[in-house]
Amino acid sequence: MLSTLKKVVLIASFLSASANLQAQLLDNSSATLNAGSLFDNNNSGLATSAIQSVLPADSAFALSAYIEAPNTLVLLWNIEDGYYLYRKSLNFIETNNNSLGNPVIPASIQTEDEFFGEVEVYYQRLLIRIPFDPENVGDNISLQLNYQGCAEANYCYPMQFKELNLEII
Repeated sequence: MLSTLKKVVLIASFLSASANLQAQLLDNSSATLNAGSLFDNNNSGLATSAIQSVLPADSAFALSAYIEAPNTLVLLWNIEDGYYLYRKSLNFIETNNNSLGNPVIPASIQTEDEFFGEVEVYYQRLLIRIPFDPENVGDNISLQLNYQGCAEANYCYPMQFKELNLEII
């Protein structure tokens, strides 16, 4: 029993150290990591200014989807000021049949990104139209979306995965 308790304490220590390390890596105000502070109990470094100031992904990149008559699926991202989406991260996978055409994706803006170098991004708004064959689509369109974006406040979101299911009326 005692050895199990020691294992639990050891695992909890590693998890705490890992969380501290992640927070310090995200904190751009400290130029170097202080290895000693990774294992102390001072949690004041956990709440970095970058993490505190960013919106949740669903707020920063508000997504809506609708059917535009008679044969177009529209995906609209309203992107908050100070945020951007990566063009390269956009991925669309139809999950119920093969009735969707190729997405019509607008031109992007080329920029230098501190995380990924030279990239193409979207600011403020991204509207993508995906044509479909109404004869073959059936009663609904199911789509898996993948996308990723960043805040200009030095925070990059993990890849976002969304499942959409739109009923055809």
